[in-house]
Amino acid sequence: MISAGIDAGTESYCIVAIEDEEVVYEIEIPTTKVRQNPEIVIENLRECGAEIAAGLSGYGLPIKKFSELDDVDIFLMTLNFEPEQRVGLRRIIEKIKELDYDLYTIPGVIHLQTIPRWRKINKIDVGTYDKLCSAVLAVYQLSKGASFENLNFVLAEIGHFNSFLAIKNGKIVDGIGGSSGFPGYGSIGSLDSELAYLLGEFPKKLIYSDGLKDYDWDVLAEYVLKGLRSVEVSIGKADLCMLSGRFAAEVKEYIEEFYEVEILKGFGKGKQSAQGAAIIANAIGGGKFKNLVRRMDIFNAKGTVFDYITQDVMKFLKLGMERRVRF
Repeated sequence: MISAGIDAGTESYCIVAIEDEEVVYEIEIPTTKVRQNPEIVIENLRECGAEIAAGLSGYGLPIKKFSELDDVDIFLMTLNFEPEQRVGLRRIIEKIKELDYDLYTIPGVIHLQTIPRWRKINKIDVGTYDKLCSAVLAVYQLSKGASFENLNFVLAEIGHFNSFLAIKNGKIVDGIGGSSGFPGYGSIGSLDSELAYLLGEFPKKLIYSDGLKDYDWDVLAEYVLKGLRSVEVSIGKADLCMLSGRFAAEVKEYIEEFYEVEILKGFGKGKQSAQGAAIIANAIGGGKFKNLVRRMDIFNAKGTVFDYITQDVMKFLKLGMERRVRF
C-alpha cells in the first residue's frame, strides 16, 4: 500500500508517499503557490499514486475523512475568521469530495488522551498535527533500537515556530506548542498576560511576526533548551533529545552540551512531519504501521481544542469570538 502524508508549512507544503519503509514520492510546493491554487495539492496526491493520505489539519482534528468535514471542523482546524484563509481549504475539500479521495485529518497533541488534563489548562496549542507526526516518526526511528515501552525522550521541532514534546514509554505525555511557548525563528511565541491586556486587539498575523531571526543561533538555542527542560519535567530524566525541523542543525551543537542528541531522519527523504503523516495514513488504512500508531493511542484522540479552557477565560473567549463574527 502506498500512503501519503502532507505537511502544510509556513514556507512550503511537503507531500511524502511511502510504500512499506521506502519513500517513493516526495515534493515541496511553495505555500504561496498553494494559496494561489489549492487544487495543486490534490494533483500531486494523485500523481504519487497514494491510495490513502493524511495531514493538512492545522491545529488538528480527531481522525476523520476529509469528505465528511463541515464548517465547524474547518474552523477548529484553522481557528481563523478571515474568509480568504478558509476558502483555500474549502476548495481542497470540495475537490476531494468530488474525487472521493481517501484523505484523513490528524489530531493535534491536545486531542491525545495520553496527556493529563492539567497539562492542557487554558491551552489550545500544545503541538499542532504536524508536531504529532514528527513524534510518530521519532518513535518509529527509535523503536528500531529499543523496545516501545523503554522510549523516554524529548523532541524539539525547530522551524519558524518552536514546539516541544515529552514522550514516556512511547507515548506523548506533554507538549508546548509554537504559539503557547517560547519564541521561534519567525514567531513571537506566548505573550505576557499584561501585554496581551494592553494590546486590546490581537490580529492573527501577529502570531507569525517578530521572532529571533535577527539574533545569533545561540539565542535560539537557549530558548530551545528552555522548552526541552520544561517538558522534561513530565518524564523525569530524558534518555535522549530528538531534534527536527528546518533549524535543527543550527542548534545541535549547543543542545549537545546538555543532552545526548539525535537528528530525526526517519526514512531519509522529505520533511519529517510529512513522513510521520504518511505513517499515520498507512495505519488508518490498516497497514504495517497500525500497531505503532495504536500503541501511541492516536486512534483514541477526541474532543476539541477548546475543551480545556477554564470558565473564567471561556466567558471572555465567547465574547471575543462573537465580536469577530459580527465584524
